[in-house]
Amino acid sequence: MIKLFHTSDWHLGRLLYGKSLLEEQEFALVRLLELIDEKRPDGLIIAGDIFDRALPPEAAVQLFDWFCSEAVLRRRLPVFVIPGNHDSNERVGFGSGLLRSSGLTIYSRIEDALKPVRLTSSKGHPVSIYGIPFLDPVLIARFLDRPELKTPDEVTRALVERMRETIPQNEPSVLLAHAFVVGGESSDSERDLFVGGSSVVGADAFGGFSYTALGHLHKPQSAGAESVRYSGSLLSYSKSEADHTKSVTEVAIAPDGSLQFEHHTLPVRRPLRYIEGTLAELSSREPDDSLIIVGLTDSGPVLDALAKLRSIYPNVLHVSRAGGYLPTELPSLAKARERESLSDLELFAEFFSETTGTPLSDDERVALIEALGAMERSP
Repeated sequence: MIKLFHTSDWHLGRLLYGKSLLEEQEFALVRLLELIDEKRPDGLIIAGDIFDRALPPEAAVQLFDWFCSEAVLRRRLPVFVIPGNHDSNERVGFGSGLLRSSGLTIYSRIEDALKPVRLTSSKGHPVSIYGIPFLDPVLIARFLDRPELKTPDEVTRALVERMRETIPQNEPSVLLAHAFVVGGESSDSERDLFVGGSSVVGADAFGGFSYTALGHLHKPQSAGAESVRYSGSLLSYSKSEADHTKSVTEVAIAPDGSLQFEHHTLPVRRPLRYIEGTLAELSSREPDDSLIIVGLTDSGPVLDALAKLRSIYPNVLHVSRAGGYLPTELPSLAKARERESLSDLELFAEFFSETTGTPLSDDERVALIEALGAMERSP
């Protein structure tokens, strides 16, 4: 058996509502190193989105450099990396030729997809590890000299077909890829891979590989097949991920290519939580230093909610109205013209009803009439 740790979507340098998450990310990476020391994997996979943007802050680059030094140089752990859609292939791939000889393999160019690394376990079991860097489909089609290929699914299938020709017979193989694979469940913190057109790839496109280690989707899950999996992101990066349990996927690969999985939870310094309620209800709870996103359910006006909540929740990141005004569709031209004939009172009453889900009460209607009258009388 050969044992690999599969991770992805670290997003080092991420800001959440303006707050840097570097301290939380460093904490998670220290825990990852402790897990490596405990479980002794034969290799570590990082399947894209190492950084949160193409030009990451210096502190994020330094954190990644520190981690790689700890893993590769001090622990002699082979590490395999592909850039994701948030990364710059050129920056992530700098010095990749030199680094490969030290145990850090970065598949940053399309040519690297055809240059696998043969990893051997302590018991002499080999596995060939391939990586497809995230690239525009046009660039992959050009590399393959197949200009008729247009979609991510088409170019991935054609490239994988070329790669399969190089897989050693009767030996297991692993593929790193960063893609939106059919069957995966997304969250609202993942950036669209491409503008316009279909960006999904069928899970069967990766046929021929014993295991496909995916990045991009932030929830740990399989995608279409047990051998095609997302490890999930390092931390929770949005409200929709607040209930996720982040983990490292351990995959043990037998000489015949059969797989065994184990998931190791990564402790977090401060979990991300979403809480909902009225200001009075939330202010009466026990103090909590988690990273907090708040949805207020008050029907009336709330003044200085953020400052009031921070006395209980010092790390409140964002406060909004739960179920706030989110129109499901743009008004038609006829509806827009109809509204032009409404009075100020009727317009506000309609807006209030759409925003709160309830009509104006008699007292509110009287108060509004008095306010509108006062505005008309003012100079």
